[in-house]
Amino acid sequence: MRTDGIESGLKKLEDDYIRGLNLNESNTIEQFIETFLYDSWDYNEQNMELIKSVMGRFSRGDIHQTIFSQSFDRMITHLQKKLSEVDHDRNFPIVHSKSGASILVSFVDGFIIQYYAGIYSVGDLRKLTPQLKESILNAISISDR
Repeated sequence: MRTDGIESGLKKLEDDYIRGLNLNESNTIEQFIETFLYDSWDYNEQNMELIKSVMGRFSRGDIHQTIFSQSFDRMITHLQKKLSEVDHDRNFPIVHSKSGASILVSFVDGFIIQYYAGIYSVGDLRKLTPQLKESILNAISISDR
């Protein structure tokens, strides 16, 4: 099923992602990342079947790569904008480029894959969140050169 050129499951994931970012009212980058992590664990647990379905359709070619890429790019762009907004003092230079958002997404997606594989439970991820937040803050404290 398609919605305005984008597959409906993918559209729901994109809309939910952007809505979740907009609902994150954190005022600092530290708060934003912590909330983002907790929200990510909860969302992925609650929506794993939809995520697996969309990824399956993508891997079979039922969702064209261009459509998938454009959707993912919109999500990353919105995340980068939100990260830039909460880094008032520009203490994390890389978040003002697309690379900063990609670093955060790669951390989250890496752990979500491990959750999917049964290595971690959502409870485990919640317990790890303080350390993951610190790791991410260290990663994004580098320059974007």
